[in-house]
Amino acid sequence: MNITVYCGSNPGHNQHFKDAAKALGEWIANEGHTLVYGGSSVGLMGIVSQTVLDLGGTVIGVEPRFFIEAGVAQHDLTELHVVETMNERKAKMIELGEIFITLPGGIGTLEEVSEIMSRIRLGLGPSTCFLLNIDHFYDSFRNYLHDMIDAGFLDQVDLDRYHFVDSIEELAVLLDQEQANPTERFATAAELNPVTTQR
Repeated sequence: MNITVYCGSNPGHNQHFKDAAKALGEWIANEGHTLVYGGSSVGLMGIVSQTVLDLGGTVIGVEPRFFIEAGVAQHDLTELHVVETMNERKAKMIELGEIFITLPGGIGTLEEVSEIMSRIRLGLGPSTCFLLNIDHFYDSFRNYLHDMIDAGFLDQVDLDRYHFVDSIEELAVLLDQEQANPTERFATAAELNPVTTQR
């Protein structure tokens, strides 16, 4: 399964973000999945990709040429797609991905996951996405989505397809459910962990 991962090109200040990136990379490699990501060797992007590579996993990078020229591309990738613009990069990562997971990150990460959320709402595929809410990093974003519902700009049925999970273990449970019953509704993160994922 091709898993597109969005995350920061910086590591952030919280060691738990780095730990989660490493754990996600380990899970992807150990489960025999393929990582699709932005191609960089730095930040959380570098941690998750290097972890998969170190464990003999498959990694596909999608990197704008100007980032490669800046010397931040990851080495020894299984496959590297060189694009000219950030829009081409986003489009290629969506094209290659089957499952979409977001670790903590900055504005670029928010832009990427927001596009996936928009596609889900419009029925353009994918059908769901997952945000790793490490140490409540995405709590404010989730609350903002609830505000959209209250204001009439988002439906609960859409929010139910945006899964905020607290750990790799929780993520793995949801993905197992989706693979077993791809056409059926599966438990939301809130149902699996109602205390920590409530608004």
